[in-house]
Amino acid sequence: MAGVREYSDIDRSLTTFSLVGIVLALSLVLIYIGDGFQGNSISSISSSEKLSTPGIAVFRAIVSLVCFSTIASIILDPKGMTYNVLDYETKLYGPRSITGMTRMSAFTMWSFTLLGVYFAVSSYSSWAVHYGWELGEWAAWLVPALFSSAIASAFLVTITVTYMMIPEANERGHNITHYFKWDSQLMHNGNVIFILTEMAVSNISLSLWYLPYPVIFASTYVLFSGFNARRSGFYFYDFIDPRLNGSHIIHMVLLGVMSIHFILALTVQGLAELSFTGYVLTLVAIGYLATTFSNPSDCLLYTSPSPRDLSTSRMPSS
Repeated sequence: MAGVREYSDIDRSLTTFSLVGIVLALSLVLIYIGDGFQGNSISSISSSEKLSTPGIAVFRAIVSLVCFSTIASIILDPKGMTYNVLDYETKLYGPRSITGMTRMSAFTMWSFTLLGVYFAVSSYSSWAVHYGWELGEWAAWLVPALFSSAIASAFLVTITVTYMMIPEANERGHNITHYFKWDSQLMHNGNVIFILTEMAVSNISLSLWYLPYPVIFASTYVLFSGFNARRSGFYFYDFIDPRLNGSHIIHMVLLGVMSIHFILALTVQGLAELSFTGYVLTLVAIGYLATTFSNPSDCLLYTSPSPRDLSTSRMPSS
């Protein structure tokens, strides 16, 4: 019997995409019947109790610039990068050189782009309040929606890379040095540092009514990935292939994990009402536990000398 991450005679694509479509539809319904603002106002999305309005505007603008310039440098790099991906036709996992816009196939790129969009829109809202520009009520809906999606996707990317992708690739003996290049470090570690800092200084209030937004973002990527694999000839992640025997289970778990990450952020934000110091320390602890900056393949493990080594070694005479 085939395992969850193995192939069988049954193609689970239709079942998987149907379930994802149902989740997507339910999320849209929840947004429709819910209160789009949920306690946020133009003031709360634009200002900060910890920083001046120009201060948080500058911080957001800088992070947005970092995100977009990183994405641009990756896409425009003519050398590209060699990744281990799943070939669509052969279903074999192995190295492939990827360049240009094709590198946007990775969820990490989607997540980091979303992060840049959030910081750009929120920065604009801060500048608008500071300079008295007209800002529609749409901003009080859009900024928290982007914020909730950016938080959940950033956590998902970082935790998946730290605790799943790097250890699995290292165990397989694959080259994992690309995870520790400057751009990857920004997208796998810097993303969480940026969003945790934003959580510490912003006045945006989260609630369970914002849960559908990260789910919609993840569902959209799943549908894109299935379409893009037929065009590009590969899946960026071997576990996301909808033809896997347990694909429908895997995808529901991934959407569930995305939801859990948002609920975690919502729970942590509630600590701010009890103790801001405790809230900040919790954010620091999350950042420390989620990120990884050292390449495990660089670690040299001590091995005891074999009997043959002992027999051939020369000991100093007494």
